[in-house]
Amino acid sequence: MFQKITLHELVLAIIIVFVLVLLLIIAVLFYSFYKYRVLSNRQVWTQIIENKITESIVLGQNFVENDESFDMHLREPAFRSVFLDLLVASERKFSGVAREEITHLFYKFSLEDEAWRNLIKKKAYHIAGGIQELTAMRVLRALPTFTSLLEHREKQVYLEAQYGIVSFKGAEGLSFLDNLKHPLSEWQQLRLLNSIIDIPDPQIVNITLWLRSENTSVVIFTLRLMRKFQMLSYYNEVLELLAHNDTAVKLQVVRTLEAFENNNTMEQLVSAFPEETLAVQIEILKAMKVSKSLECDAFLKKQLWEHPAVAIKIWSAEVLVSLGERQYLRDMALDENTPDEFKHIINHALQEKVC
Repeated sequence: MFQKITLHELVLAIIIVFVLVLLLIIAVLFYSFYKYRVLSNRQVWTQIIENKITESIVLGQNFVENDESFDMHLREPAFRSVFLDLLVASERKFSGVAREEITHLFYKFSLEDEAWRNLIKKKAYHIAGGIQELTAMRVLRALPTFTSLLEHREKQVYLEAQYGIVSFKGAEGLSFLDNLKHPLSEWQQLRLLNSIIDIPDPQIVNITLWLRSENTSVVIFTLRLMRKFQMLSYYNEVLELLAHNDTAVKLQVVRTLEAFENNNTMEQLVSAFPEETLAVQIEILKAMKVSKSLECDAFLKKQLWEHPAVAIKIWSAEVLVSLGERQYLRDMALDENTPDEFKHIINHALQEKVC
């Protein structure tokens, strides 16, 4: 049996629901007002801080001005956080003396403490931000902390730790690749490559170990690093990687062999060609186009007429054009015995319309 609800109980329930809805509305309004104030303050603070940064860059650190208003803003943690963010963003835009002035502001207003506090927070984006800040401001004593964060469970954190170490130590900082389990994304590889200016001593990088890594992204990054710094002495080790079972690695191997090209490269690529996947075969043909090696002429004509894949036929024709075989292809296109499919492929390579 259902228990009968009295009028008093019904009114009380309605009042409770009304109060809860009212409290929820008030909470939403307060939160919206808070977010509005944060956004409004950030816009005002950004202008104030950008003026201070510009003033410092133009007038130099010897310029002294008592700015009580600015000092008062600095007492607010939110303002200091925005200041630090804008300093890091500005550091990326400038170099030379301007960058030195930005670093001077970082130390002058004791923002290093702010960056260190981010490292001990729980959220990954705070920790990653702290790493970025200390890296941008060249705080060398942060290196041991960065090293300890290489094994952090959050991807955002250990990626920034990797970049921070390499930014400070250059190629020597790549030692974390020795036992790296996580994949290196394309973006991370580019960041690391761009942060390495030179490799003064080849012994500081463990190229042979990295080329044999089970982590294919480490192998790919190593091949890119080798191309950037023309590590020609590793040619044979690169050539052996044509037997690798990962297509992405093989593509990088072909590009590296192309960059390291010697008298035997094209012959070696021709020899490997039949056993490769379509993607790798196309990459080999691209290398031949760059090389412009006349010894590939007969091989390319064979691929044009005999290879079953249309993509290979098209690339073979285009490479033949780059080798100066335009007349040969034109004659084949005009020959009435040439099948229409080949005429279209050849004229595509010649960039001529079929009459």
